Amino acid sequence: IENQLQQQRQVIVLVPEISLTPQTLARFQQRFGVQIGVWHSGLTDNERLAVWQKAGDGELGIIIGTRSAVFLPIKWPGMIVIDEEHDSSFKQQDGFRYHARDLALMRARRLNIPVVMGSATPSLETLNNALTSRYRHLHLRDKVVKGSRVIQQLLDIREQHLDAGLSPYLVERIYAHLRQQQQVMIFINRRGYSPAIMCNDCGYVETCQHCDKPYTFHKSTQQLHCHHCGSVRKRQFSCQSCGSHNLSADGVGTEQLEETLARIFPEYQVARIDSDTMASKRALSQTLEDINQRKYQILVGTQILAKGHHFAHLSMVAILDVDAALYSADFRATEQLAQLVTQVAGRTGRAGKEGEMWLQTCHPDNGLLLDLLHNGYGHFARTTLKERQAAQLPPFEFQILL
Repeated sequence: IENQLQQQRQVIVLVPEISLTPQTLARFQQRFGVQIGVWHSGLTDNERLAVWQKAGDGELGIIIGTRSAVFLPIKWPGMIVIDEEHDSSFKQQDGFRYHARDLALMRARRLNIPVVMGSATPSLETLNNALTSRYRHLHLRDKVVKGSRVIQQLLDIREQHLDAGLSPYLVERIYAHLRQQQQVMIFINRRGYSPAIMCNDCGYVETCQHCDKPYTFHKSTQQLHCHHCGSVRKRQFSCQSCGSHNLSADGVGTEQLEETLARIFPEYQVARIDSDTMASKRALSQTLEDINQRKYQILVGTQILAKGHHFAHLSMVAILDVDAALYSADFRATEQLAQLVTQVAGRTGRAGKEGEMWLQTCHPDNGLLLDLLHNGYGHFARTTLKERQAAQLPPFEFQILL
């Protein structure tokens, strides 16, 4: 980037989440003496217009933004950087559909400028392009933050009584770290209180009328939310099919997990970080600051927590529901699980302290999980590429969804 700036050129830096923008901006401002613009969905129309005009007029040396920043006009094109290139947030799934990573590659090709893609867990498409020399493959051997070892272990939860997804042994390990005045992070990739409301008499599940997916129950608002199309309705206290009042919340989400942890550990503060609690950029940056000030000891979160954040006092992380990805119909589910496990593991053991990570599973002898834990993401990814080739799946064959 410095090389490009010295030649009076502009650089677009794409990041997957708004949550990473304040942290990235602070680092870039510290490092470079140029005007920097920020672009994401949290800006007002006036703020967006100002960044658009300044970028097009060549006033901004660097623009840091989420996926739609790939469309920004730049007067002196120099380079496009894609941070965490594997991240699914770069893909726009509704309305005008596009993949910011792929679009950035096409745009850079037309402008005849380089693209730098960075990831500790590259997508299999990108890795395959690097291994076949379509891309130049660069390895960073040393970490910027000198971290220590992270011990990764599987926790067998067969025949265990789970309290909101937490096994008794996991609760013990959380206690041990909290007593040493460390922070603990519990990861579950499901927001809300419960992913389904089910009738115990007839088995009916409350389902969205628009897209046929189960409603997620949000206890704080007593509402049912569809996380696919966004429709919301009030919670019903009788079954829509048989009229029974014998309804139960089935499964665990971040809201229920937060409530349970606050009950089990009343003397410690719990922070929940998901798109429900962190609606604004300010709320997120304030919470992240409070975590680093050690105002919270237990962190509960979804994908937002997994990416790029530096928590110096976090000594343990746990992922509650890894089995769902092992038997998913989506052929990319195992790849995404491996990326998630690797990224979450990277949140601990960052300040010279040994980190600990637990994966709760009913399948502790699963070959994929054992390969990932013992041999790392690189070995797992190359093995999975061979499987994809044998099964004639992307990136070796094309698929289209109609």
